[in-house]
Amino acid sequence: MNQQSQYAFYGSLRRGMENYRLYEKDLRYIRTVTLEGFKMFSLTDYPYVVRTGRSQDTIVVELFRVSNPQTEQIIHEMELDADYIFSEVEIEGIKFGIYLFEAPYPGDPEVGSGDWSFFKGSGDF
Repeated sequence: MNQQSQYAFYGSLRRGMENYRLYEKDLRYIRTVTLEGFKMFSLTDYPYVVRTGRSQDTIVVELFRVSNPQTEQIIHEMELDADYIFSEVEIEGIKFGIYLFEAPYPGDPEVGSGDWSFFKGSGDF
């Protein structure tokens, strides 16, 4: 887990999404940013992201601080149980936790916009 309890969420933990609603009382929104070097894919109900290192690959994340250690642990276990890998990304000199996949699964559609909220709302492929 992240030492400062700060995370970059790009899927169901973003504001307005289903898992955000479960934990919102313990999630302190910081701001929304676009990260370079990541590509997003769809598992139908949830997204996953792989690190590409290419500047043309971008994703939209919301930065949060998790205020309750128990909620932080629950989120961490939920992500690991779903086969995500914990990693960190540095944004303006601050490390944020992020949950990634090692590589894309063959046949999984890419989320071209890199924005899960937009994808879920408009059918962006």
